[in-house]
Amino acid sequence: MERVYENRFAQTMAMDQDLTLTFNERSAGSIVLFLEGQCQEMTLHLEAKSACHAKVFIQNCMEHEVQLKLTANIASDANLECGLLDMQNQPCHLDLQGHLNQQGANMDFSIAQLCLSDIEKKSNLDITSHVSHTYGNMHNFAVVFDGGKYEMVASGRIVKGAYASESHQETRVLTMGSNHKCVTLPILYIDEDDVKASHALSVGQPDAEQLYYLNSRGLTMRQAIGLLSVGYFKPILELIEDEQLKAKIEQETEERVGMYEH
Repeated sequence: MERVYENRFAQTMAMDQDLTLTFNERSAGSIVLFLEGQCQEMTLHLEAKSACHAKVFIQNCMEHEVQLKLTANIASDANLECGLLDMQNQPCHLDLQGHLNQQGANMDFSIAQLCLSDIEKKSNLDITSHVSHTYGNMHNFAVVFDGGKYEMVASGRIVKGAYASESHQETRVLTMGSNHKCVTLPILYIDEDDVKASHALSVGQPDAEQLYYLNSRGLTMRQAIGLLSVGYFKPILELIEDEQLKAKIEQETEERVGMYEH
């Protein structure tokens, strides 16, 4: 299925099959996608034409294992902001291929995942600057509970000739307990001198003093952990422009991490 957007746009819809979204020149708006249905493998292709500004928020709502292949082509002076929120208690594998094809192309991608016991989450992310003056950013957030399996490989690429381009990564993983598997590999492939590139990585357990403070204020351990966890998921919600829908998904996120449990 293919959808084409022009001028100003805003849409919320279910995605239960392969989908192509094309944002025409100088268009601007936001899309909210809910992954649903019976398919175990789906492909989402995003085509950002010149000078468009598109926000795409994706939430995994699958009740079974899913593999999502996400590809994106970004043209001159186009700005594509895209993110995946995955709170499901099911395996999820994501493959991202972002291509900055013309000068001024900008892609900002975020992923936030909850990884519970015996559940495997894998992400293979790649954003490539093919020409000069392009900008790629990745933000990777995860909360991994005891027994969870989390693997993330993020590659920022600047090829020869793509001078004055930028590639940046931010990865934050909160881990619970000791019986989990957590592999994070931020990678920069840089084949040009005049560029800006960086990656920041933090992996660790909740601060004991923070937990003690929250416990002393009447929160249970589960509520305290949930409060610390939810901060890893809220940034991606900024992709949603509908304030009512944002508030609804934020509350669902808080419930998933146990903020309201007694």
